[in-house]
Amino acid sequence: LLDQDAMKQKAMAKMSRPQYNVQNFYHDKGWAQRVARSAAFEYATLIVIALNALWIAIDIDYNDAQYLVEAHPIFQVGENLFCCYFTGE
Repeated sequence: LLDQDAMKQKAMAKMSRPQYNVQNFYHDKGWAQRVARSAAFEYATLIVIALNALWIAIDIDYNDAQYLVEAHPIFQVGENLFCCYFTGE
């Protein structure tokens, strides 16, 4: 019932598409694109994500405050550091 040649052509067309890479949309000049393309920035961001996951676990276990402004200063500083990094990212 299905046309095998048409199915093969459709499958080949999908496989021959270039793989999506967000870096293809970056500008070619400037310091921001150079930083965003660097492996060091990518690894640093992955480390910060892992540290943020750990921080969330610590925050859940030890921070009893309902609002950040009521929390111990270490929790306020930690949250704001992560916020600054992810905003700058």
